[in-house]
Amino acid sequence: MKKKSQTFLNSNFFTGDTKKNIENIKKKYLDNNRYHLIIRNFEKNKKKINSKIIKLSKLMGKPLPQNKIGKKYVVIKPNVKLIEKKYKNKSIKLRYHQTNIGGAIHSDGPQLSEPPRYVIMGCIKQAKKGGSSIISSTKKIYEYLKKNNPKILNTLTKKFYFERRGFNFANNNIFKKSIFENKSNNFRFRYLREYIEAAYNLKKIKLNPNEIKALNYLDKLLSQKKFQDTYKLNEGDVIILNNNVLAHGRSGFKLNSGKQRSLIRIWVK
Repeated sequence: MKKKSQTFLNSNFFTGDTKKNIENIKKKYLDNNRYHLIIRNFEKNKKKINSKIIKLSKLMGKPLPQNKIGKKYVVIKPNVKLIEKKYKNKSIKLRYHQTNIGGAIHSDGPQLSEPPRYVIMGCIKQAKKGGSSIISSTKKIYEYLKKNNPKILNTLTKKFYFERRGFNFANNNIFKKSIFENKSNNFRFRYLREYIEAAYNLKKIKLNPNEIKALNYLDKLLSQKKFQDTYKLNEGDVIILNNNVLAHGRSGFKLNSGKQRSLIRIWVK
């Protein structure tokens, strides 16, 4: 596994000038350089890790709701019962975090007008096989496209329909947004291909050949190792990433015989 990211191993994380510590984390790790941070052994006590990560999220900013019932602290783990039902009924819709599939490199909250700036994920239980965390640098991909394939980049800066899955937006359950935005040095990447394709199906219109070509090419770049960092989180580890700049996903993983792979996820504004 690559280990290029800095790790923050201060066992006295919540002592001293905590506000200054958080600002240093943002300035040094999250808002420049590699745009993510791994904290190894953040909390070894399984009973305390949730509360400690929630405390961290509140120090970092404002936690955001992640679903229609307003839940701000979501446990990411495969919904085994729904996965089994989906084998029989393909019309059942699962959000990515409810499955054990890999790939689908994406950003979080693309269905929101203002997606979260930071995503915090703490490992509660790891899969015995698979389940590595994958991070892709969309800024590097943007620069690559700008130099090598500006036509594809031009398509990806135009607006696509997105399904606003998981939330109640009344009759406004679809909207149009750009995948890449880079205005006034304000860079943002917004992407989850399944939500785009679902929106076009709901609108009963087809993506045109240039759009399909651009999405396929983007998926190819997101999956290339030269744009990626890959980590296997251990129980008690935390990863924090800048959701505007980085896309993320995981390798597929095998369902455990007992408790399933699970991470607590928090979106922060």
